[in-house]
Amino acid sequence: MTVDMAEHARGTGRLRVLNTRHVLAAMRRAHDPVRISELAQMTALTRPTVSHIVAALESRGWVRRLEPAGKAGRPAVRYSVSLDRFAVVGADAGAHRAVVEVATLDGVRRARREHRRPIQLGEDMLTVLSSMMGEALAEAGLAREAVLAATVASPGIVEEPSGGIELRPGLGAWTAAEVIAALAPLVSGRVAVENDANLAARAMRTMAHMPEDFLSLQWGQRLGAGIVLDGQIFRGRHGGAGELGALLVQDPATGTMRHLEEVVRSDRLPLHGELAELRTEALISRAGAGDPVAQRALAQGIDPLAAAVAPLCVGLDLRTVAISGGIARSGPALVAAFQERLAAHGAIGIDCRLSSFREDTVLRGAVGTAVDSGWETLMVACDPDAAG
Repeated sequence: MTVDMAEHARGTGRLRVLNTRHVLAAMRRAHDPVRISELAQMTALTRPTVSHIVAALESRGWVRRLEPAGKAGRPAVRYSVSLDRFAVVGADAGAHRAVVEVATLDGVRRARREHRRPIQLGEDMLTVLSSMMGEALAEAGLAREAVLAATVASPGIVEEPSGGIELRPGLGAWTAAEVIAALAPLVSGRVAVENDANLAARAMRTMAHMPEDFLSLQWGQRLGAGIVLDGQIFRGRHGGAGELGALLVQDPATGTMRHLEEVVRSDRLPLHGELAELRTEALISRAGAGDPVAQRALAQGIDPLAAAVAPLCVGLDLRTVAISGGIARSGPALVAAFQERLAAHGAIGIDCRLSSFREDTVLRGAVGTAVDSGWETLMVACDPDAAG
């Protein structure tokens, strides 16, 4: 009898945890404050069950009560998750730029730190990230216990499950385990490391009218690509799908064989034509104004990338290419030139789009991933045996 009662208690506890998770998930989906009756309808739970769960969550400080503003009749009390009690962190570890953002559980920014350096950050990156994260959390007035998750975008191939990161020379030699060790003292939940181009693709997926299948180019001082198929990021067996920057191609400016990301680095585009003295933005602007010399230089500069992207578009039947990173500031002239060069390599009718997030596209993907991870941490903490 005692064993049966203990088993019954465990079953009841598991059911209570599952019901609590259902209620929290429903409140997340609702976005706006909701009534008990609405939660009961959304979760298919009884009103008394929902009322009990909401009261328990309110006592923990996870949910806040919003009293009705008017006094006429009996307007119902509404409830919402206390989003500002919790936080997540997204970080982008670029070659020359590191940025950290602290956000609430709905992705709203609370604090931000950014660090730029003319030379590559290399081995200093982890120290810089840790310092900036500490400063941003202090500005937001958040203790470690409130930080439910962090996602760090890293260049290179992030190998799962080993946690190794394959980086090209000059970018550092850290592993996922080292990133986690550097930042874990500031985060109560999970610290994750993800490829930067894949996170850019995740952010692009949230833009309006994006198709289920597309190629996302993260293009600036580095080059990476994320492949999205059926709305999901395709990583490949070893996590290296989309690593176009590692391809060896002939540099039109020197005739030597170099990595593609070195050849089409955004600040090198003018070197491939007759206007080497121009900055990239000026070159693209003049090309857009109809200057034939600038148009020719731009076409020569981006052609190696178009030659690498076109087979992917044709082979995977991708009709959309999303462009993010610093170069996304360049405007429609870049889109027109890239579409023309893609067509020259056989990828005809490709819709090219510039990211509205520009050079923060990777960061937006990191914050969005951290938000999802933060909610997962909260769901786990519903277990009465877990820390609240």
